[in-house]
Amino acid sequence: MPAVHAIVVTHRGASWISACLRALESQKARAQLQIVVVDNGSADGTAALLDREFPGVTVLRLSRNHGYGRANNVALRRALGAAADFAALVNDDVEVETGWLQTLLDAAAAHPEAGLFCGTLLFRGEERVNSTGVEIDGFGRARDRDFGVARGQVRRDDGPVTAVTGGAALLRCDLLRRIGVFDPAYFAYYEDVDLSLRAARNGSSCWYVAGAVARHRFGATTGPGSPRQRFLLGRGHLRTVALHERPLRAAALLPLTAAYRVAVKMPVELFRGRPALAFAELRAAIAGSASALVALPQRGRKVPRGAEP
Repeated sequence: MPAVHAIVVTHRGASWISACLRALESQKARAQLQIVVVDNGSADGTAALLDREFPGVTVLRLSRNHGYGRANNVALRRALGAAADFAALVNDDVEVETGWLQTLLDAAAAHPEAGLFCGTLLFRGEERVNSTGVEIDGFGRARDRDFGVARGQVRRDDGPVTAVTGGAALLRCDLLRRIGVFDPAYFAYYEDVDLSLRAARNGSSCWYVAGAVARHRFGATTGPGSPRQRFLLGRGHLRTVALHERPLRAAALLPLTAAYRVAVKMPVELFRGRPALAFAELRAAIAGSASALVALPQRGRKVPRGAEP
């Protein structure tokens, strides 16, 4: 049976992590499953809750919030060192449904050419789709496929997809040993897209599996549409453009995107009376441009600096 480390990163997730872990514990997969929680410096009682309710879960405690990618890397390197076959990444605000893990493992066995797998992510409490994988538009922006569409209207066959969403995904450890773990320069958002595109450069692919269903408390951690989310998305977008778009296209998109945020999106948010979002757009343009410039010399690297397995 394959060895699988199910990794859950949490930061002040005491209100919802119990449902996430119980759903993982109830999986009946033909696998040696170890559940690992990385606590990103929570101060809301998460540590006590885990000790009290989940004695069988391995908990790795960090002194502060290192962000999604870096926290996952702690557990991913542990999984690689333990010779795990797969790592299952599940957000602390996601509840996987019965059979989720086995369905993805079956797909992995059937498609050795693929290294990253995702399923159908629904909004919790609704029959609407959050994601069926990630696509990239003409401006280099990552978009959840079928976002907001009624579940009954989605007709997707299993097959290749541009990128997986890190909210609920299965990663082949042999791939990570070749391309590295998450780029630590991403604090949150777009690190899953970067990893997916690095896999594609290495000859692997991402695979969508319709029958692997999970449900997401959308935006529970950062708040949907919050200034923090807006900033992190904008910064991650610019860095990813610098790393993965063709050179001439990246050279055009980077200044245009940064200018659009400052000259259009920021004034629009001010006009709407949302100064915090306007400031987030300005910060995203500045910090994203700086991160993009730093990333440019790394375009040819197989493994980003700091992402060594």
